[in-house]
Amino acid sequence: MVIGVLVLVTSITVNTFQYLTKLEAINSFNEDDTWEKIEDTEDIVLSEGENSEEEAPTFDSKINYLVKIPKIDSVEPVSEGTSKEALANSLGHDTSTVNPGEKGNCVIAGHRNYTFGKFFNRLDEVEIGDMIYVDTHEETYTYKVKEIKVVEPEDVSILDNTEEEILTLYTCTPIYIATHRLVVIAERVE
Repeated sequence: MVIGVLVLVTSITVNTFQYLTKLEAINSFNEDDTWEKIEDTEDIVLSEGENSEEEAPTFDSKINYLVKIPKIDSVEPVSEGTSKEALANSLGHDTSTVNPGEKGNCVIAGHRNYTFGKFFNRLDEVEIGDMIYVDTHEETYTYKVKEIKVVEPEDVSILDNTEEEILTLYTCTPIYIATHRLVVIAERVE
């Protein structure tokens, strides 16, 4: 009985922590003045040998985009990279692929279980024709799901570049077992 209660409390604590971390990341992404501070750092560049008391502003969050999937009521922060650390607190943009809105294949990965984060827990509910939105600080890009497939973990063809503007989302499947990868491919629409 005690072990069961401990497991339950631990699970609730981890989920609460992940949820609060996600909210903090989304809120920091939405704060326009934070990005203005980043742009202002260019004005602080000094001539060689010149000193200044003024410090460059810093930005704690590394969230570059938000992925919104209305069909599954999902708004998820996206940081750069697919390392264990990056995927612990957000979705991760594979840095070997293009950014949203650029010609080519933009690949974003995310966990799908309660141990490592539940960012893509409902990705299997997405269907062909559903819309996905990627918010950057400059623009919102709209994508329409055109293909859904399951591949082996070794299949890296999902990273291949394309001639069109494509968004590829992927996660482990089935949930908890993670023997394969669920891949959702969407094309940009105007």
